[in-house]
Amino acid sequence: MSVPLAWREGLVHSAYVRMAIALTEGMGLSSPIPKPEGGRMMALQEVVPLLEVLGVAHKPGLGIALGTLIPASAHGAMGYAVVSSQTIGQALETLARLTPMRNRMFAYEYVRLPTESVLSITRRMDLGPYRDFCEIGTAVSVFKMIQSVAGDAAASQMRFDAHWAMALDLGVPMQVRLGQTVTALRVPTEIANVASPTADAKLFASACRSCEEELRLLDGSMVQRLRALMPDAHQHWPSLKEAAAQFAMSSRTLMRRLSAEGFTYQGLQDEAKRELACWYLTHTAMPMSGIAEKLGFVDDTNFSRSFRRWKNTTPLDYRKATKASANGIAGP
Repeated sequence: MSVPLAWREGLVHSAYVRMAIALTEGMGLSSPIPKPEGGRMMALQEVVPLLEVLGVAHKPGLGIALGTLIPASAHGAMGYAVVSSQTIGQALETLARLTPMRNRMFAYEYVRLPTESVLSITRRMDLGPYRDFCEIGTAVSVFKMIQSVAGDAAASQMRFDAHWAMALDLGVPMQVRLGQTVTALRVPTEIANVASPTADAKLFASACRSCEEELRLLDGSMVQRLRALMPDAHQHWPSLKEAAAQFAMSSRTLMRRLSAEGFTYQGLQDEAKRELACWYLTHTAMPMSGIAEKLGFVDDTNFSRSFRRWKNTTPLDYRKATKASANGIAGP
């Protein structure tokens, strides 16, 4: 069992990960990952240890708690663009266009039909056992933004189509239909055309400019591009010189680009190896020598030494602890 390549992309904003850590601590649990500083897109692979502690594979309904916990400020400039939209329909369209700057696990589409406007959310990749939790959390967070703009009375005339079939109290006034083909928010045309009470043309233009700039930076992020090479498609861990050559630049230029994003090449590679090590120890029965080989270590002794530096425990003890934790997780 290997880590899906897409899980190594920048998929979810660190602001949402901080909210997930707050949820974890609010449940009396300890977060297995440090609280990320600043704003950056994080790989799902980085967040998996946190999802495991929460037990979301067995409790996808926790996505409601997370989606509800996320404040408007966590959405950054995107949130300002949504709330300052001129109409409810424009708020839907703005969400579809700008949400990828905060959450790239899903594709967002806005369609304006004669009788209704539809904002749909579909998975971009296989999210494994975390699918329902991620989808529920995303949908609740996004649709609550529309609820905050439209108000409860208008929201009660909207329909929330849920892809999942579990009967869950989503805590929203929308009419909910379960087990639908696609998760979507359906807004009657007369509601979509209503002027937003928080409309602000100047703020909307300013927030959209900021969002478009952030999207350009994210799409051009050297950190995100390097993640796909750690390791590459041939399970090779490239040296700094090899990685630089992949992008037709010198090692010095690559180091400068990474420094501008707050990273070093060695630090980025160590991070990738640490996350993959935790994945293999948690989700496979692969022997230590096999994991060491996949991570580019000459032997399992060097791997164990590095793992102790990363996690302050041995790989064997980490594997035992994660299995014990998984066995103690309650059902849905």
